[in-house]
Amino acid sequence: MRLLLEFSPEKEFVVPIDYNYQIQGFLYKSISPKLAKILHDKGFQIGKRNFKLFTFSRILGDYEFNKADGSIRFLSSFRLVVNSAMNEFTQELAEELLRRKSVRIAAQRVSLSSAEVADSAIDRDKVKIKMLSPVTIYSTLSHPDGRKKTYYYSPFESEFGDLISENARKKFLAYHKKKPQGEIRLVPLKVNSGNQKIVSYKGTIIKGWTGIYELSGNRELMKMAYDAGLGGKNSQGFGCFEVI
Repeated sequence: MRLLLEFSPEKEFVVPIDYNYQIQGFLYKSISPKLAKILHDKGFQIGKRNFKLFTFSRILGDYEFNKADGSIRFLSSFRLVVNSAMNEFTQELAEELLRRKSVRIAAQRVSLSSAEVADSAIDRDKVKIKMLSPVTIYSTLSHPDGRKKTYYYSPFESEFGDLISENARKKFLAYHKKKPQGEIRLVPLKVNSGNQKIVSYKGTIIKGWTGIYELSGNRELMKMAYDAGLGGKNSQGFGCFEVI
């Protein structure tokens, strides 16, 4: 399920360019402590993997970028898209934000202008999508000396699409407790080197990609990718997309 949120700052809203952690913290604080603890500490497990099954977009709106201090300034209203495979998550979030009306995001007071709930937009076996936050997928490689390195794949590598599909299948299994049928396929349509985004999350560098893609395959898996996020690190603000 998707939640479309619009906020209005009292004067202006300023965040660092790498603000994913602040948005994630705001979302956890806006649901019940019980649900927040379950998601943060455990989530939905399969083997050693732990899926939170929610994602969110970049902050959407007109902004000014201050290169000197690496900040982004929103002078008017801005929007945030939040998705989750758990209806309980979006319902709690919407009810709490509507109850409060005024909330704090990144230590700044903003007013909630509107909150709209929307169902999954996946209604066919092939759709064109636009990333609202970068999609990332990676492997952890081990060196002979025991050191580990994270390798982030490009959309132009075959492993990218294969791992995206495998990731969606694991999320489906973790949530529904049954193996899914088929797979999904992600093909870049309008993606170039300028779409690569490098984000620092709590000091860790994460590489992801924006752009326009074709997503096709099993509709249930596509819906899981839509609701829970495409690829990895969704609860850190990666993999949120819209159907165009």
